[in-house]
Amino acid sequence: MKTKLLAFIAGIIWLAAGFNVCRIGVVAWMNHGTTTAMMIVCSAITLFLFSRMFIRMVFRNVQRIRKIDVERRRMWHIMPVRSYIIMAFMITFGMLLRSVPAVPLSFIASFYVGLGAALMLAGAIYTSAFLCPKEL
Repeated sequence: MKTKLLAFIAGIIWLAAGFNVCRIGVVAWMNHGTTTAMMIVCSAITLFLFSRMFIRMVFRNVQRIRKIDVERRRMWHIMPVRSYIIMAFMITFGMLLRSVPAVPLSFIASFYVGLGAALMLAGAIYTSAFLCPKEL
């Protein structure tokens, strides 16, 4: 598979994951009933911090894909094994976090909205690599 196609597949996956995480945050925000300045600030900080991390991961991952021989590339090469493990941990941790009654709904709302937006931003960058005329 070509680098562009793998980047496009990864972008769609990241966009879908980001949309789902953001949707969970928006539902929690609506169930919370109020919007505070702290929730907005926390969402913005989460978006900033995670988008920096995710965007760096996108570019490192595209470089890693480039190094794999084109004939040997498969769809599962969109991420290294370590990233699959991290993703499984994050999904599990997120489910546990939402099930703990001591975690305030305002935290869930603001954190998930920021995290989901950061994932969608990284997914959009991945996807734009497919549309870019420059060969990756």
